[in-house]
Amino acid sequence: MEDARLETHPDLMDPEWRKHAEREARLGAKKEVKRRRKQRPRRRFRMTRKVVVVLFVAGTVALLGAAAVVVHQMRGSAAPGQQPPKAAPVLTGVDLDRPFDRTPAANWREGLAGITVPPGQAVGGFTAQEVDAAYRKVTEAIAAARLGTRALRDHDGSELLALLAPNERTAIQQMLTSGPTVEKNRYLTLIGPQELSKAPPRMTGSLTAKPGAKGELVIHASYTTAYAFDARPGEALSPMDIVPFIRDEQDYVIRKAPPFAKADAGLAFGEGRGYRSRMACDAIKTGILAPQYADKDRPVAGPPVADEVATYDPTKPLPSLDTCG
Repeated sequence: MEDARLETHPDLMDPEWRKHAEREARLGAKKEVKRRRKQRPRRRFRMTRKVVVVLFVAGTVALLGAAAVVVHQMRGSAAPGQQPPKAAPVLTGVDLDRPFDRTPAANWREGLAGITVPPGQAVGGFTAQEVDAAYRKVTEAIAAARLGTRALRDHDGSELLALLAPNERTAIQQMLTSGPTVEKNRYLTLIGPQELSKAPPRMTGSLTAKPGAKGELVIHASYTTAYAFDARPGEALSPMDIVPFIRDEQDYVIRKAPPFAKADAGLAFGEGRGYRSRMACDAIKTGILAPQYADKDRPVAGPPVADEVATYDPTKPLPSLDTCG
């Protein structure tokens, strides 16, 4: 019986015929795809109002972004020295963090570091070592009187009294342990309700030694102390409103035993004068040092004039009267 199946047809069994048939089938398929593409209707792009707005916004944002990048690069590439100069600051008011700026004490040193103490040399009947010891004793007395917390805050003169010879201590003990007075203020700096700044007082000056009577050594202290006070906004118009000055020309006498009695041996006060400036006159009349702004009817403070600056210089003559008369 004859085999009628398609897969056993003689043409299909011929390899050459099968390759030709497959090639013709592929070419026919490609032609059919091209024909269908030509028959497919084309869609046209329509520029709607919404599309226009979106494109405009996107373009604007891109343009602004590019401009910002360019400006940033230009700024970053400029050297600090090429920046336009800034206007000079107006020097008004008070800088409480730097209260001595724009005052004669701007370049003074803090506390006793501002007082020059020469090396000890033999003077009269005192050896170089004894003169050195006398300098140390006097600087301790200055610190107790002008810088000591007991005197400044508590009006307590015990620290200074402890440095004096027994008879000298007895002579002024009552005055230094009483309440504030003008006489006590000559020995100690007494601060009232106005608080001192955190900036330590500044000093300038020197010590010198000279012989006194037999058994005496005189140490002369010529120095000025500047104090900085705190202030609330609006109280002080210039640095001079918060920085008063105390200038001292004081002799300290060191006595030996013998020839002096033991009760007189040690440190005592000799002749002295002083000058006070830029303080509150109402307060100083009661023995209290206060800043100039504390006066009810205070004048407007200006920068110190040349003659006034010289009054704080220990190498210049001492004025005869305080600024409060």
